[in-house]
Amino acid sequence: MVLSPSDLAVYRRTARRKAQRPLQWEARREQAWVVARRAAAFIKERCPNVSVRAFGSLLYADSFGPKSDVDLAVEGVEWPEYLRIWSALEKREPEFRIDLVDVSIVSDGLRQHIEREGVPL
Repeated sequence: MVLSPSDLAVYRRTARRKAQRPLQWEARREQAWVVARRAAAFIKERCPNVSVRAFGSLLYADSFGPKSDVDLAVEGVEWPEYLRIWSALEKREPEFRIDLVDVSIVSDGLRQHIEREGVPL
């Protein structure tokens, strides 16, 4: 099978776009880490004795994609303050959806995963 010059041009453009995607996703992932650290600092300003860990797709370059969010686990935040913090983070960091997870109410399996894999911030 012989490709026409126009077919070959389409193929090349598509190949270039696909090659750029991982670079774009890595740049987005780096920005997500910045957001995660900023969010952790904000949480610790409001509640100095809490633990904040990043987990989920943010930790793994091959899992992080264009629709990935920032998963943060917190431990030691009282419920009303937890809700206020989450609401404030959504307003402060509109570029990424932040999933704020209260470790005290998750399943044992998720808690163990966060303890094992989560990155302290």
